[in-house]
Amino acid sequence: MRLRLLPSLLCCLCCLCGGQALAQAGAAAAAGQDGVQDGEQDGEQEARSINGRFRLQAAKADWAALLQKHIPEFAASSDAGTVTPAMIRKLRQDIGNILATEGYFSPLITFNYSDSDQPGAKLIAVVVDAGPRTVVASVALNLSGALAQAAGGGDQKARQRRAALQADWGLPVGQAFREDDWNDAKNRLGESLRADVYAAATLAGSQAAVTADSQRADLSLEIDSGPPFALGEMRVTGLQRYPAWLLQRFQPPQAGEPYARARLLDYQRNLQNSAYFASVAVGIDPDPAKAAAVPLEVALVERQARDLGFGAGYSTNTGWRSEVTYRDRNIAGQAWDLRSAVRIEQRRQLAYADIYLPPHANNYLDSIGVLSERSDLAGLRQNRNALGIKRSSTRGHLEQRLGLNLMRETIRLEGEAASVNRALVASIGWSWREVDSALAPRRGQIAQLDLALSDKLLFSDQRFLRTYAKYQRWLPAGKHGNFILRAEAGQVLAQDGQGIPEEYLFRTGGSTTVRGYGYQSLGIQHASGVSGGRVLGVASAEYDRWLQGDWGAAAFLDCGDAADSWRALSLRQGMGLGARYKTPAGPIALDLAYGRQSKKFRLDFSIAIAF
Repeated sequence: MRLRLLPSLLCCLCCLCGGQALAQAGAAAAAGQDGVQDGEQDGEQEARSINGRFRLQAAKADWAALLQKHIPEFAASSDAGTVTPAMIRKLRQDIGNILATEGYFSPLITFNYSDSDQPGAKLIAVVVDAGPRTVVASVALNLSGALAQAAGGGDQKARQRRAALQADWGLPVGQAFREDDWNDAKNRLGESLRADVYAAATLAGSQAAVTADSQRADLSLEIDSGPPFALGEMRVTGLQRYPAWLLQRFQPPQAGEPYARARLLDYQRNLQNSAYFASVAVGIDPDPAKAAAVPLEVALVERQARDLGFGAGYSTNTGWRSEVTYRDRNIAGQAWDLRSAVRIEQRRQLAYADIYLPPHANNYLDSIGVLSERSDLAGLRQNRNALGIKRSSTRGHLEQRLGLNLMRETIRLEGEAASVNRALVASIGWSWREVDSALAPRRGQIAQLDLALSDKLLFSDQRFLRTYAKYQRWLPAGKHGNFILRAEAGQVLAQDGQGIPEEYLFRTGGSTTVRGYGYQSLGIQHASGVSGGRVLGVASAEYDRWLQGDWGAAAFLDCGDAADSWRALSLRQGMGLGARYKTPAGPIALDLAYGRQSKKFRLDFSIAIAF
């Protein structure tokens, strides 16, 4: 006999004062009010002393997967055991409870017994028909507190805020009722209010009235916004090494400013990204009694003022490398940040020291630096000394750079006389970054534009204007792959290339440009080496596929060249395969490339170790 009882079941799911107290609707219907089928009269009577195992028979639906996941008796590895009436009742109840969380409050559950393939054991097929799903029939959002009073008094911003809360409600009329969706919608509603001005907003009450036989859920919520919060004094803990005025350089919220969580997070991010702090926490105590001037709590863990580091590495571009770095973040007690290093490579050696001043309140970062470099790359020997100042600023995704550099270099191709070039160069540049990860992006883009100008009237041997642009894009391809597209172009506008420092001319080739060709080996070709040209064009396409663990594979095609004019530009092609390995500092790449014009294979690889 098949019996099915569909009562008018009214279940109230209550959540008071932001807490979560749920009375599972449908549990009663699932535990004794749904059908039982067996060969005699009652499955529980037959199950009183039998040995058996269960098998779920249900439609292919999300709720069926939930039953298999959360009910041990439905696991594929479950063995036969003693089946009792209490077990049958509990199984009904568990099925009903799980289905209720998905909006099914009137399931039909039957048990069919047959012989099992295991001697002496019964196979109990549990047939589940979830029945129709409950949907949201009505939603009533009731506001109280300062926001409701302001909206009722005609405040336009308060009315817009109230309307936005109602429009953004996450479980609207007509949507299937699920316990997780109901809880998430309530949480998001409260978080939306607490994120801006009303930091002490609470969910004063909530109710979901579910009528099982008509498959409808009527929702009601009471939200108390509490008072509007304004910021008061800043209270700082953990600041010992660095001067207190330093915190004012990172655009802090001001006393009297309306509370906004995003504003506090911006300030926290500015401090965290600076050179001075290892960790930063910025927040308030959402006590309604303090709403008129709530203190801004800033908890800091400072970085060490001085660091000394040693490193070693290898790159197919410049060979073996060793390096010593020194950093002092508080020179003269003024929070001047010194970053310096001496690096010895097989084909290049350099030393530099840069001093970064604390940021201005308007988000500018100024620096001054000196550099001395010697290199021997693609037959061109170069000695370069430079002094420069730079101002950079970042607003959202856009970074802007202003610079002034005084440079003197000596260059010599083997078998030719050395030449000396001097230039005072003013520069401006912009970078737009929008990527999902700073170290290992799979989606996003970077665009860069740089302009540099020099004139003979100001300590320069040649008048020139240098332009350079770069665009790189990451496109996801499926779950584990992505494409990387890159294009570069540049031109130096000048009477000729004489007197222009190599730093402001173009050469290309190597692991990050045109693979399959030596580092800086593409440019103006001489009998004994390669010098820079006045035009540059580079394009690259790469496909990366991440395999098990941190390993991946890549296929790529590069082309590019540098020359003295666009007519002389002859794009060289490189193609190949590579291996990738993920590290906390970004992927390590090992590429085997074939240069179509050079007709040679080249291995490109780099790795660095700090110790």
